[in-house]
Formats: sequence, C-alpha cells, structure tokens
Amino acid sequence: MSDFLSNFNKSNYDNTKEKKLREDSEKEPSIKQEPKTVALTESFTEKISEAPTKMGPFNAETEKNERSTSFAIEQETTQQTLRNQPDDDTEIDPTYHKKRKKKFLLIGLGAFITLCILYFGYYQMTHVELPDFTGKELAEARAWATENKLKLKVDSSYSKEVEVNKVISQKSKKGSKIKKGSELTIQSSLGADPEEKLTLPDFMTMKKSEAEKWIKDNQAENVSLIDEYSDTLEKGKPVRFEIVNKEVTKDTYKRKDKANMYYSKGKETFEKNISVPDFTKKMKAEVESWAKTNDIKVTYEEASSAEIPAESIISQSIAKDQKVAKKDSLTVTVSLGKGFIVPNFADYTQEEAGTAVEGLNLQAKSVFTNSVPYGQLISQSVEAGTQLTSKDDLKVKIYYSAGQPYLKDLRGNTLEGDLQKQFYDEFQSKGANIQYTVRYVDSAEPKGTVVRMSAYNLYVPLEYTVALDISLGNLEGASNQPPKSSKNDSGKEQDSKEMPS
Repeated sequence: MSDFLSNFNKSNYDNTKEKKLREDSEKEPSIKQEPKTVALTESFTEKISEAPTKMGPFNAETEKNERSTSFAIEQETTQQTLRNQPDDDTEIDPTYHKKRKKKFLLIGLGAFITLCILYFGYYQMTHVELPDFTGKELAEARAWATENKLKLKVDSSYSKEVEVNKVISQKSKKGSKIKKGSELTIQSSLGADPEEKLTLPDFMTMKKSEAEKWIKDNQAENVSLIDEYSDTLEKGKPVRFEIVNKEVTKDTYKRKDKANMYYSKGKETFEKNISVPDFTKKMKAEVESWAKTNDIKVTYEEASSAEIPAESIISQSIAKDQKVAKKDSLTVTVSLGKGFIVPNFADYTQEEAGTAVEGLNLQAKSVFTNSVPYGQLISQSVEAGTQLTSKDDLKVKIYYSAGQPYLKDLRGNTLEGDLQKQFYDEFQSKGANIQYTVRYVDSAEPKGTVVRMSAYNLYVPLEYTVALDISLGNLEGASNQPPKSSKNDSGKEQDSKEMPS
C-alpha cells in the first residue's frame, strides 16, 4: 500500500487521466463525462503535494501520515468516480424526461377516470331513474316505489278525466334521478265526485246500448243494468227502473246513489232433463228439498190415510223417472194421518157420547131448554159425517137436553153461603139464567137460613128471578146451630155452613 501511495503523485495521476480520456474517446460515449470528479481529484492531489512544504522537513512520521492521507483520498476519489461514471453498457435516452412526464400524466389520468367510475357507480347504486306513472295504475307506482326503496306519498283528488286509482300527475319529472330512501309525491284519482247531482234520463225509452253509453259518459257506476226473464216482454225491452234508496228521487239523485235498470231477456225455456223420484211414503221435507234444488214448483194437497203416516206422501202427479224441466209444476198429496168421521150423536146417550169415537176429544154436556125433551141431542159442534184429521181441532162439543129448569124448596135447610154455588151448578152452568134476590128478616131460625121463597117446587122459564128471605136469628128461641144437612139434586147430603152476619 505504501508503494502505491509513493508512486501516486501528480505526474502519475496526469498520465493516468490522459490514458483514461483516450480510452473514453475511443469508445465514444453517448454523454461526455463531467469533469467534476477530475477537478476534485486534482484539488486533493495539490493538497498532498503542498502538504510536505507546509509541514516542514520530511521524516518517518510525516511519511506515514502522507501515506494514510493518500490512501483515503484515493478511496474517496475512486468511489466518487464510480458514482458519477456511467456503466460502459448503459445508454441514456434523450427522451427519458419526456417519457417520464408522459407516464406520470397517464397515471394521473387513470386515477381520475377510476375515481369518476367509482363515483358514477355509487351514484347509480344510490339513485334510480324515475319513470312516467301518469295515467297508470296506483298499484304499479306503489310496487315500483317499494322495489326501489322509496317513500310514496299519495295525494288523492276527484277527477272525471282520470279513472279511479290511476295516477293524475307526479311531482318529479320522468327520467329524473331520485335518491333511494327519499319521498316521491304523486297525485291519484278518486274518480268522479260521488256528491255531484246527475240528471237522470228516461231509461224506459232507452235501449240498453244507449243506457250503457249514458252510464259511461257520466261515470254513473252505481246505475246497474240487469237482465231478467219475462214471460210478457220481448228480449231487450225495458222492464222497470228502481232507485234503491226510497228517499232519493230523480230530482235529488247523486252519483253515489244506487239504482237498477231492468231489461227483459225474454221467456225462459229449459230442457227437460230432471228425473222425478218416487216420493211415495217419503216425508214432505224430502220433496221440498228436491224441489228447491231443481227449481220445481210443487203444489201440496192433503188427505187422510190410515196406511200412510202423517206428513208422508200418498201420491204424486208425475210418475217416477219421468223428465221435467226447471220451473215445471208437480202436485203431491200429503198424508194427514188417520181420519176420524164424526158420528151423529143423536144416536148416543150423554153417557155413551164421551167414548163414541176413539181419537176425538168429545165433551158431552146437559143444558136446559124449553123445546127439546130431556135427554135428547140438542146440537154438536162438528156436523155429523165430517172427517177430522191431524191438522184439525179434534175437540167436539155435544149438547143434550136437561129439560126445563125446576126450582126446589130451599126453606129451612139452606144457608145463604151455599146459594151462589147452588144456583150456578143447578141452573147457570146448564144455560138457564136463574137469579135470586135476598132480604134479611127477623126470625128465630138460625142466622143465615132461608126462611121464605117467592116460588118453589115448580118449573120455571130459562130467565127467572126468585126472592129469598134470610133469617137474622135475632128472635127468642133462636138457635145458633145451623141446619144439620141438606140434600142436593142427586140426593147426597151436603154440610150447611153458617154465614157471618
């Protein structure tokens, strides 16, 4: 290393420099070497050559320092030269800076475009293009708003031009972008105003097609055209016009009021395709159900029958398995059960009449009469020969003659308290209006005893009044004991009761 430093002086450095320059010129580098490194080396060399002069006489220590310094300078110079000198195989492009600038420009442009695409994608995801709902169904707008996560605000109003539940207008224009989650306002139609008065035409002079046109033009949806069958009017003829609310007249009719206009469909005809069952001995309810299902008119007749139970069918006007059509007529005879023939009760005594016919409620009774002998039939509530059935009142009243009323002697053994019952049972219950009057008299007989009668023991008319004297029991010798007993018409004894004064 010391030999290298001793040989490295200014003259050697110059020779080396010149040799290097010749080699570089032969290779014709694309870019001239900058002399900066050489100048630096020369300055360091000059300092080394000047160093011994400034430092004084040369000695071993000085030589050692010079060698260290020269080595350091050589290292620094070599490294600086290597950094500034391009490789022998490297070529520097003169358009390098322009290409580098263009590269950065393209990178910036790409970043801008990327940001634009990202913003556009975000905008597309958060916004939706609004279609034109004008004239479309409100349900379609609701479905679209729900699908695109928008709040739909609906303002409704009456309109004769736009049908009910269709969109009249929208606040935002067609094609505009609207952010999801925001509110979309539209106006929908409620149809024509139901409170508007309408002048009704004379439908009875209009054809059905004319009535339909009037309904459409006036949006009178509550006027219904109904077709019905008619046996008297030709097809298409007006039948009748009715307003459902009876309080509404033609002059006060509004669009909201319901009305019906009927037109004839002509006479209804049906095919005979319904088979008639055998209803014999079947219940009447079964016939009613079949007739209702098949729309058959049934006429019910009644008759008694000892063999067919009550409410069952005895016979029918159309035989089994014959075909009939809707609206056809069928007659069936319904059993009333066993019939009862009312006899002539003149052939029976009063005692026999009560059980003359089993199944009838027979009530035999005796009544007074001035014209019919005792025990003979006066009348019966149901004429003889009449047939009674389960639908009839099976009670029959029979009246026999009790002859002429007979007034017995009531003196001495009859009390005042028994008179009401005795006169009712003896006379009034049997049709004779026999009355009595009472007068109270002084008497030694027990108090309340009948002591005198204006008439007794004789036949009297059906209308008669007898005067009775009743004892006050206030005379000497009077007994407070009532008569022990008295006998009625049947000969049975009855107890006498003392009546209070």
